[in-house]
Amino acid sequence: MVLTPNHVPTEAVSQLTLSPLSLPSHPGSANASHANSTDSYFPNTNAGGLGAGPSQPPRLRKTSTGSSFSKLSEFSLEGPLLDEKDRYAPASDPNDQNGVKDVRHVALSVDASEWRHPVFKQKRVPLWSSSLLTPSSIHLQRVSGALTNAVFFVTYNPAPNPTSPSESPLLTPTMPPSDPSHPPPLAPEQFPPTLLFRVYGPSSDALISRTEELRILHVLSTTYGIGPRVYGTFTNGRVEQFFPSRALTAEELREPIISRGIARRMRELHSVDLRLLGYEQGKDTEPMVWKCLNEWTDAAEEVLTTLGSVDGKWETWVEKFGLHRIKQEVQTYRDWVEAEHGKGKGVVFAHNDTQYGNLLLLDVELPPHTPPHHRYIVIDFEYAAPNPRGYDIANHFHEWRANYHHPTHSHSLQPHFPYPSLEQRQDFYRAYLSMNMDAEGDEVVGKRKDVQDDKVDILEREVRIWSPACSVFWSLWGIVQAEEQVAALVEGKEGYKPDFDYLSYAIERLEMFRREGKEVGVGL
Repeated sequence: MVLTPNHVPTEAVSQLTLSPLSLPSHPGSANASHANSTDSYFPNTNAGGLGAGPSQPPRLRKTSTGSSFSKLSEFSLEGPLLDEKDRYAPASDPNDQNGVKDVRHVALSVDASEWRHPVFKQKRVPLWSSSLLTPSSIHLQRVSGALTNAVFFVTYNPAPNPTSPSESPLLTPTMPPSDPSHPPPLAPEQFPPTLLFRVYGPSSDALISRTEELRILHVLSTTYGIGPRVYGTFTNGRVEQFFPSRALTAEELREPIISRGIARRMRELHSVDLRLLGYEQGKDTEPMVWKCLNEWTDAAEEVLTTLGSVDGKWETWVEKFGLHRIKQEVQTYRDWVEAEHGKGKGVVFAHNDTQYGNLLLLDVELPPHTPPHHRYIVIDFEYAAPNPRGYDIANHFHEWRANYHHPTHSHSLQPHFPYPSLEQRQDFYRAYLSMNMDAEGDEVVGKRKDVQDDKVDILEREVRIWSPACSVFWSLWGIVQAEEQVAALVEGKEGYKPDFDYLSYAIERLEMFRREGKEVGVGL
């Protein structure tokens, strides 16, 4: 069991504790619409209305620094816990909005690099505002292993003395013990809830459309009960609901019971109606991987041009990476995929990043008759978008090899764990295919042994076809994310060591793309 702090839920427990997709009937999903087509992966669905919103890939945008604030005291996105007079609301900025009507926003920016400084902790935090709370009431923990953003737990400290900010592995926050001789000013039932405080990475705007991400998160949490509730946003981040849970470990991904639970959770996510998320073409939407590869190439070229100017060593590295060659190879690979009959039937709503740190094990007791796989939930939908189901599963299988907490090789997939065997992959497919959605949008879980062998073989072929796409996707991602690493090289920072070696990761994933492509018959 994981020790998690006591807190008063901000909504009814049935709405918060077990989300996402936690109950046999999901809020708002009983009449959720799905495409009625013989090509659908979910044949028992009915037609419904269209959603509204763009179906664009992550946009290329330069990070805007603007004014920088490092105090959590600048935020009051929800009403104060006790005192109305403590509410703080900065002036609105028409040029700084989040684009989602029902999610509050403040035009402020946070410098995550100052997280260890005392000024970073102040009393006015969303759902925390009170004259009885002081900076020492905040226990701040940074989540280790987060690659795109800086992620923090904001937890109540009932002790009289302040705590030092610390690292928290595997999404497991802790609450400091109280001092009986100096009781806290709040009763246990008044303790503010633990929150997730996410500060976007400096290069992530070139990879992710935050407006699109927020809109999808809002629809998933309010319509399907999937994912955390977003309490509010600020210029370079957001504040989210925290699930009492812990992240899975790298080793746990290959445990049969857990792997089957992940497979069924993925099947549920793949059943979400794309049109309700704003993708009006539904399963006929163009796979987002193609759009991302096209747009990210330009951003990667800027980073590589800068890197090539450092010295002879890095100029050679850039030439070896060969971005111009990658463009040609991606087109060759895409032409081959689109000519393959086994590539699958359109797209689904895919998570696209089901690594172990994004998969949680709930630390709660499930209600009676709740399927056991509901204990597993997926978070971090930054890269979620329409993609083939084979792509999403292939990406998950690559993540079986990762260990993002390794002290020296967190960037590599080579030295840690093996790729899942055929037997392990087939077990995953059977669990995935054993679950369907009925006409009301409720899940129907069947037996794995009843899944036909030919359907398992079809899914294996789809995964093999789309597997190379995952590698080249993350290769270009690594180059764009390396902007800060490259800047340090240009400046000649002595002793600089990146938390994650994006450049080494990028070259390894590129080599994987070329190797996998040749293995399935692409003439690269």
